[in-house]
Amino acid sequence: MKKLWLLLLLLPNLASAQQTNIQTTEYPNDYLSPEFHAGRRAAFKEKMPAKSVGIFFASQVRLRNDDVDYQYAQSKNFYYFTGLEEPNSLLLLFKEPTTILGKTGTEFIFVQNRDPQREMWNGKILGVEGVTNRYKFSNVFLNKDFTSNTFNINDYDSVLTAFRSEDIFQTYPRTRDELSRMAGVVDSLIKQYKKPIAARTTAQILTALRGIKQPEEIAILEKAAAISVEGHNEVMKAVKPGMTEYQAQAIMEYAFKRNGSEYPGYPSINGAAENACVLHYVTNLKLMKNGDLLLSDCAAEYHGYTADVTRTVPVNGKFSPEQKIIYELVLAAQDSAIAVCKPGMPYSGSDATARRVINRGLIALGIAANDMEARRYFPHGTSHHLGLDVHDLGIRGNMPFEPGMYLTVEPGIYIPPGSKCDPKWWSIGVRIEDDILITKDGNRNLSAGAPRTVAEIEKLAKAKSIFN
Repeated sequence: MKKLWLLLLLLPNLASAQQTNIQTTEYPNDYLSPEFHAGRRAAFKEKMPAKSVGIFFASQVRLRNDDVDYQYAQSKNFYYFTGLEEPNSLLLLFKEPTTILGKTGTEFIFVQNRDPQREMWNGKILGVEGVTNRYKFSNVFLNKDFTSNTFNINDYDSVLTAFRSEDIFQTYPRTRDELSRMAGVVDSLIKQYKKPIAARTTAQILTALRGIKQPEEIAILEKAAAISVEGHNEVMKAVKPGMTEYQAQAIMEYAFKRNGSEYPGYPSINGAAENACVLHYVTNLKLMKNGDLLLSDCAAEYHGYTADVTRTVPVNGKFSPEQKIIYELVLAAQDSAIAVCKPGMPYSGSDATARRVINRGLIALGIAANDMEARRYFPHGTSHHLGLDVHDLGIRGNMPFEPGMYLTVEPGIYIPPGSKCDPKWWSIGVRIEDDILITKDGNRNLSAGAPRTVAEIEKLAKAKSIFN
């Protein structure tokens, strides 16, 4: 079976599959523009208090094992403000113009130097000239030039930063690390001059900005959703008894990579039968049998932005009566929750609405005796914001939706074996998750291309797959 699937993955007729993102240039050219990042810096500076400085670091390089690092993933805040995906960098933002190393302005970036030896192993480093030209920064310096004398932190009343919670210090580094050196300099200055870190103000500003997606961001999010949809549709067509969860994952992630996704947006969840009742199940090793349900919570990341899509499908292509009842209860909850996602309605409304539908349904079915018992079978929230992070920054609680907000709607019911209900319901785990953009007139489901109803799923399951 494993050899067969490997051969199928190599067959040339895979090229006949529909491609969501067709690249026609030598390298992708649809990244966020320098003007977008400059606009985000300007928006942050506008919200900064007087006499304050914003300090944002790139992410740390992470060791995987021995002398091999994980593939680098940039800090989302740093990427939002710069677009730069290189490590060992620091961004300074000022409310009022200041002079640093002979240059005057309100934003300064310190980056790593070019190094032919490192570039031979790991690829091109942009350096000062490259960052200046590509990202249109006016004040670019080498990271080695950042010292305790670069600017006088004592001139500022508050420091807007999140670096102490970003795990970028290295007490005993393997090699010399400019990022942790610069972070150490900043930390020492803050302690020396007893400057308050305005963590709450920093979080409030970032939440206000990142919680409302700009048109350029929405265009990328649409691509991430479309790529994710294709992956789910391929799994619906290909899944069958005798496959493993990891083979479903392979089909899903093949579609992602084929269409230009750099990574999955988060570890892929492919849980069949009782594993569908484990909310963050990522082992994906089970052999799937006739009668199992497969819950696939998988999505693509595209140019830094991720989708988050879940579909639950019968492995044999046909829902059993009990599976259909639970599935359609979850779908009714999702439909009701999506309906309240519109400007002026509270963020909490999606969860309250979905939970009300599911609670009533579970009680009517005799699975739960009351709302408290029903929560055992729907233990998570219905929505979270989505964007640069799969759980992105954005409003919570009773604050109202605004156009440009982007969130999931993902009710679920999970009935693991041994639950205090009729065993006919055991091992049924259903989640349906879609990515909803709040518009001025209501909302738009960016992941609607993946079938959601029982009839649509069973119809697609009969379609020919390139994988069988």
